[in-house]
Amino acid sequence: MSMKKLDEILSESGFGSVTSGAETPEASFFRATPDESDEGPECALCAGARFVRRNLPLDHPDFGRAFPCSCVADEEEDQRHSNLGPLVRLGFDNLIPTGRSSNPHDQQSFGHCLAAARGFADAPDGWLVLSGPSGAGKTHIAAAITNRLIENGRAALFVVVPDLLDHLRSAYSPKSELPYDQLFEQVKNAPILVLDDLGTQSMTPWTQEKLFQLINHRFNAQLPTVFTTNLRPTELPERMRTRLTDTSLARVFELETSGLLNYNELSTLDLPLLRNMTFQRFDPRGSGLSEESGRFLQEAHRQALSFAEEPQDWLVFVGDHGSGKTHLAAAIANKRRQNGDSVLFVVVPDLLDHLRRSFGPQESAPDNHELFERVRAAPLLVLDDFGAQSQSPWADEKLYQLINFRYNARLPTVITTSMNSQQMDTRILSRITDPALSTILPTGRFDFGGGRAPDPSQRRRSRSR
Repeated sequence: MSMKKLDEILSESGFGSVTSGAETPEASFFRATPDESDEGPECALCAGARFVRRNLPLDHPDFGRAFPCSCVADEEEDQRHSNLGPLVRLGFDNLIPTGRSSNPHDQQSFGHCLAAARGFADAPDGWLVLSGPSGAGKTHIAAAITNRLIENGRAALFVVVPDLLDHLRSAYSPKSELPYDQLFEQVKNAPILVLDDLGTQSMTPWTQEKLFQLINHRFNAQLPTVFTTNLRPTELPERMRTRLTDTSLARVFELETSGLLNYNELSTLDLPLLRNMTFQRFDPRGSGLSEESGRFLQEAHRQALSFAEEPQDWLVFVGDHGSGKTHLAAAIANKRRQNGDSVLFVVVPDLLDHLRRSFGPQESAPDNHELFERVRAAPLLVLDDFGAQSQSPWADEKLYQLINFRYNARLPTVITTSMNSQQMDTRILSRITDPALSTILPTGRFDFGGGRAPDPSQRRRSRSR
């Protein structure tokens, strides 16, 4: 079966509930004997057997032959409208009851989640939020819920969040089969909606606003919804978090969390000194600075303020120790967190220590990579004291993987360093100094490139796209 576009599915479905009470040619058929082990509501025509036999003369060539009941065709049509595609194969019957983890706590959590999922599939009400690392079984459970709903004759829409956002963007095109407003309204008002992979989308102001509009609408309308996310509830943007964790509507299940370090635990932003590093406490004139150094610091302060209002691209603060780099980086992080964003502020040597412990002696184990994946995909990442780490091939490789991923994904990033360009790994340097993405901001007169720092007036560039 070829995959259809989401707008085609929505325009065809209308999300009407499936009914089969109308008289059809099969109403005169004899019912085939149902399998008593079958579950779910019985069809009025076939009594759950899914096949019927026609009332025909003995000499008719089709006498005694079993034909698929119309309820089978209805179910196949609903599967097409559900947007499940190849996930129609995922059900409760081929799901490991205790999950993949060998940890007893994880197995117990998975069992509780599975029981809630079965209950939701039979009587959809409220929200289910499934949180956990990749491979924990979230998508399988979500697809099983959708498939069971369809078996029960209920219309449900299964959507992967990054794909949904791509469809919404493309719906602005005049060539779109379904106008943007109509597409978004149909998704928002789907009787039952399953949103898979929340948190894997690129976090831009537009995507955050669209997702909040969708989530907030369904929250206010109390529409049955299932979410899966690789983020912990505490890592979600505040406006989403308040909706997805509201106990009056939502039940949250965290899967395979034993031994998994919440990346927020890496953040040092709650330390008293860093918590007090705000823009209000920063003096852009410095103390005892030369006129030239003062101009650099004032420009760095101006760019930091602009970035804090709308984080995009990269800021790299370069300068000697004590020149204000960390204060500006922490001020950005504190401002964004105050606005409800998820921010990870890490000191690079500490981050590498955590990663070494996470990978341990069996670096190839899938769970060992989870912390690294969560750090490199953080919506806003601040890397403080880049270059203060001990140099080793392993550390250089991990930092390059981190920097390169965020470079390709264009994820908002702030870096502070006292290194000059000649001391950096050339691969990392090529990413950090790319003018299409990164702005280098000296916090004083600093020899970053092997010569005098450039005039700050020539470092200015618009932070809007």
